[in-house]
Amino acid sequence: MMVDQSYPRRRLLVFTTFLLFSMGQLSAQSPAVATVVTAGHLLDPRTGNVLSPAAVLIEGDKIKEVGTPAKEQAPPGAKIVDLGNATLLPGLIDCHTHLLIEVVLPAEAERTRRYNGDNAPAQLLAIVESPSKRVLLGAKMAHEDLESGITTVRNVGHSGIDGDVALRDAINAGWLVGPRILASGRKLAQQEKNGYVQNLNPALSNAILQQEFLGFTGWDALA
Repeated sequence: MMVDQSYPRRRLLVFTTFLLFSMGQLSAQSPAVATVVTAGHLLDPRTGNVLSPAAVLIEGDKIKEVGTPAKEQAPPGAKIVDLGNATLLPGLIDCHTHLLIEVVLPAEAERTRRYNGDNAPAQLLAIVESPSKRVLLGAKMAHEDLESGITTVRNVGHSGIDGDVALRDAINAGWLVGPRILASGRKLAQQEKNGYVQNLNPALSNAILQQEFLGFTGWDALA
């Protein structure tokens, strides 16, 4: 897990171990509404410094300023949230996610009996669901990530036919609430020998390959 430093400091999505504020919750407020969040500490990962005590001024769905409670005077009518001695952090980056699949692993004894015991059940469960249902699952999991303090995710495949790209675009358009998504689309896979489906019946293997992967038969196919 990494700290998301891609946003300017004044636009960091702040979270604590005690209270989380998602962008969706903030955007439901009127742009004129201001909120001041105070806490015992605030970590700035760019410098490694810890500000104590700390205050964050939020206007609408944007963090406008970060400073000390004395500096960040609450505007008239602002909502005050006192988090006590909690520590505030910027949003985090999850560098390896599969938002459009729920991985269910079999028992250890069953996994060791098969060449691809870890991956086969997840792949089978993926193709029995419709693409639209998988995108809805992705929307749910993306929202849960955001509420956990993760503001950027790197989705690395297993999303059907570019379902992660559709989910990314929906979040960017404001249709859904979720983190920023770096979407990989479908994985590249050799058609003749693919470790993900090597343990399955060929009929099932073909269905998985068509939905989850972009197949190729040699280096020249990648040119």
